[in-house]
Amino acid sequence: MDNYTQADLFPMQDGQKKVRDIMTPNPVTAPAGITLALAAERMETLRISCLLIEEAGNIVGILTERDIIHALNRPIPGSHTVDTVMTRGVISIKETEDRYTAYRILALYSFRHLLVTNAEDKPVGVVTETDFRKHCGIENLVGALNVARKMCREYLAMPGDSLVMEASAEMQNRNIGCVVVLKDGKPVGVLTERDMVRLFRLQKRDARLAEVMSQPVHSVMPDMLLVDALAEMQALKVRRLPVVDQKGVMVGILDEHFVVHQPLDELQILQKLVIEQARELNENIFNSVVNHLPQKIIVKDTASVYVSCNESYAEDLGIRPEEIEGKTDFDFFPPELAESYRADDRRVMSEQITISIEEPYIKDAEQRWVRTTKAPLLDKQANVSGVAVIFHDVTQEKHTADRLKRRSWALEALRRSGRALIFSETEAELLQSICEAITLEDLYMLAWFGWAKQDEERSVEIIASSGSARSYLNDLKLSWGDNSLGQGPTGKAIRYGRTVVNNNALGNPAFSPWYQKAKACGIHSSVSLPVMVDGSVVGVLTVYSKEPEAFDDSETSLFEELASNLGFGIQSRRTREAYDRSLQERAAQAVKLEKLLEDTLMAVAATLEQRDPYTAGHQNHVADLAMNIGKEMGLDDNRLLGLHLAATVHDLGKIHIPAEILTKPGRLTAAEFSLIKTHPEVGYTILSKIDFPWPIAEIIRQHHEYLDGSGYPRGLKGDEILLEARIVTVADIVESMSSDRPYRPSLEIDAAMREIQAMRGIKLDSLVVDACLKVIAGGKFLPNLL
Repeated sequence: MDNYTQADLFPMQDGQKKVRDIMTPNPVTAPAGITLALAAERMETLRISCLLIEEAGNIVGILTERDIIHALNRPIPGSHTVDTVMTRGVISIKETEDRYTAYRILALYSFRHLLVTNAEDKPVGVVTETDFRKHCGIENLVGALNVARKMCREYLAMPGDSLVMEASAEMQNRNIGCVVVLKDGKPVGVLTERDMVRLFRLQKRDARLAEVMSQPVHSVMPDMLLVDALAEMQALKVRRLPVVDQKGVMVGILDEHFVVHQPLDELQILQKLVIEQARELNENIFNSVVNHLPQKIIVKDTASVYVSCNESYAEDLGIRPEEIEGKTDFDFFPPELAESYRADDRRVMSEQITISIEEPYIKDAEQRWVRTTKAPLLDKQANVSGVAVIFHDVTQEKHTADRLKRRSWALEALRRSGRALIFSETEAELLQSICEAITLEDLYMLAWFGWAKQDEERSVEIIASSGSARSYLNDLKLSWGDNSLGQGPTGKAIRYGRTVVNNNALGNPAFSPWYQKAKACGIHSSVSLPVMVDGSVVGVLTVYSKEPEAFDDSETSLFEELASNLGFGIQSRRTREAYDRSLQERAAQAVKLEKLLEDTLMAVAATLEQRDPYTAGHQNHVADLAMNIGKEMGLDDNRLLGLHLAATVHDLGKIHIPAEILTKPGRLTAAEFSLIKTHPEVGYTILSKIDFPWPIAEIIRQHHEYLDGSGYPRGLKGDEILLEARIVTVADIVESMSSDRPYRPSLEIDAAMREIQAMRGIKLDSLVVDACLKVIAGGKFLPNLL
């Protein structure tokens, strides 16, 4: 980290500039009785980050964007007045003070706003971090540095289906000014503190981030010059910019607060305000300043021997501050940790650099994490005299970030699993896709699904798995019965039908049969989720992590939702497969039925043939010609089949007519012809009780009807006659005229063609006649010459 002096940060230009030279003048005030909703609307409309709250002519507080976020989280209705959440006791500075003094106050206490007053203590302006970035040469300091040197690698990111109230709570808990909405690791939207003010006004706590986020997202790349990035930030009028790699994946965030404060970080401020001035201050003042800082502060000599510390650090060690002198890190920490601390001290002093790192720290026999800054101490001759250390506990912050990361991925896994539920064709594909969705980024090192078998051993059959630790499953023995292999998380999840969280796998006695395999694969925690179909547990989904305590309530609830969806997916696919099987069976039955009906009609036709060979041969030829006419007219296969069957038995009714009449060589009498004319109705009566998938009985009944109503037996006209019946009529006429009969020899085919042409459009359907003529012209019909 670079070291900066007052002269570096605030170069002299026509004398020392004052606070009034950089402040934002004419601060916006509001009465103490204003509602939060009106205050939020005013901040949003004016695009300002704070309101000064005034009462009886005095400034009694300040309402900032973060105060609005607190109101959003509690939640407090917009009808409440601002004094419910405003910050009281505003820190102020005189306009005549030099700007370096203002900067020290902002940086030391991490304030974002500082009230500027005149000689009469009346507010004349506000000085903010943005004012320092614009007016104090911060851009000049960064010179050739790129974004990667100053970006924050810790940021708040959430998926788009997270709720506003979840995002605002995380922003408050982690003291972070924005949440970036990620999709596949890429920023697609941003919600800042200013957005939260808007959402508070609109009372959209339950909205999804994707619905309310600001977009498109402006971003910068790590290798971009910082001065250019800051210029872009100013041009866009934003305080933060996501940093992305060449693939567009987010790797950090460039934050105005961090950039402005980093030139004088907390340790350097401490050095300037405390350590370097300690020679000129009495000991009481030194102790008062140091001991009231929340950070833990240590001073060591060149041999890394403690010289002094503040009360916060001494309290962690269980000693008084004065007892620290002469001791070393080896007196308080494990050797490997103490040696690491000492190595960092040597590097800081030998290279005369400032470093900032996250590292482990032992407190109350528990490992925690701290963010440590170390800088060399110099005497009056600029020689290194020791090292100053300042750090604060970030364990909770780190755990929160890890939990949020896991929860974000659990949400992403849930989303990907949703796609698998929709697009997976088979049950096996669904289960494999779910496992792959969970382990895609290796945040979870293994996920598998197993069936609860109903065998004697109550075994679990693993049928789908994914992840870097799949070797764990090799020869894995599991049971869901009440036996030695059924006492683990998986067995209990199936047996009791409830989720089993195993956050300390290697320390769980019930997990002992799998201890060695889990240790070898780096497994430290797991969650087993029963999967239910039709109200019964059919299997289990188990997910593993390399981190202990990886599955909290929030994350577990997401996996439970996934397991519930998986059970629904299995059930729906089984229902669909059963339905498909039913359709296939019904289709097969329909085919069998159709074949049975065909065979029945063929048997009837064969019986008729034994009684009257002329009639049987005639029917077969009519059927062939009718089929060819139907094909010429473009009838589909199913309709053609019905047409063929009807034509094959269209003269079935003649079965009740005496054979001597049917075979009479001479002209029929009127009575005999009347008897012949009953055969369509008789054929209809015989077949009307059979439920054919085609109107066969009605086709038979109508095959002697004519378009002009001159036909029999009912004198139907035009469209009252079925198309199939019209086809059989034409085929019947052509076949009858062109084939031999007992009472006459066959006529020429040309005579038959002239006959149907003469009847075209009058008695016979024009389209059917035209199709028949094409069939005959194409040589697809041969008369029945017996």
